[in-house]
Amino acid sequence: MNFYRLVNLIKEFFGLMYSNPILVSFCATTNAYAGWYECYNFEGTIGKFPVTLSMQVRKGYFGKPAKKKFNVIGIYKYNKYNSPIKLEGIFDEHNKQVTLYEVTGKNYSAVLQFGFSEKQCAGIWQNKATLNKLPVSLMFVSKLLDLERKQAFSSVDILQAQSLTRFYFIACYDKVNSADKAVLSELKIIQKSNGKIFQVIDLSKIDDAIGNVITVIYDNLEVVDAKKQIVGLSRNVGNDQAPLLIKWNTASRRFMLDKSLIH
Repeated sequence: MNFYRLVNLIKEFFGLMYSNPILVSFCATTNAYAGWYECYNFEGTIGKFPVTLSMQVRKGYFGKPAKKKFNVIGIYKYNKYNSPIKLEGIFDEHNKQVTLYEVTGKNYSAVLQFGFSEKQCAGIWQNKATLNKLPVSLMFVSKLLDLERKQAFSSVDILQAQSLTRFYFIACYDKVNSADKAVLSELKIIQKSNGKIFQVIDLSKIDDAIGNVITVIYDNLEVVDAKKQIVGLSRNVGNDQAPLLIKWNTASRRFMLDKSLIH
């Protein structure tokens, strides 16, 4: 088991320990249901710069006393550069206010605040070092709710946190009514240089449940080897938690599924 997966499994364990009592009770009484994603996707601008942003509400994920009010993990990118940036913060559901901190290493480099709406959102972005401020304007695009069996959706795109030098990744999720969890049905590989789709990997015919193991939905793809351009997708295959590998083929100059790992 690699370090990345060990860290996420530890996070999942403590996330369950600190989770909302209502959620714990629900899981205990339903037994079979195991979904845990509540995500909202937006597009818009920070100042004059086009951005794409996604936030996942996850109560109790952080656990630390200093972050006891934190209940959101997020990701965003400036569309000119297409390099994902991690976010974490607070969603005040009563007042419909979101405060997200841009994570750079162990520090916060900026704070983004906006009023939450499933229509249009307005707020302020501020650089923590210079205190410069820019207006924020976001439009709601889609949501992924995987908290109950009856919830269903198709083709919801979720930006992934890790990327390669030339490419970033969008995981496309589906869920049918009564299914235990959302599943990753295809992976879009997109060129950072122009934002155009380079390749789409179809995962819909694989029996393994893909992309729903890690608590944070943006972490279901990991870069296994940046130099060789190998990435892995989390999958639920019992005791075997090895990721499903997607490798760059130098001959075809395309990404290929490692079919030796498919059950």
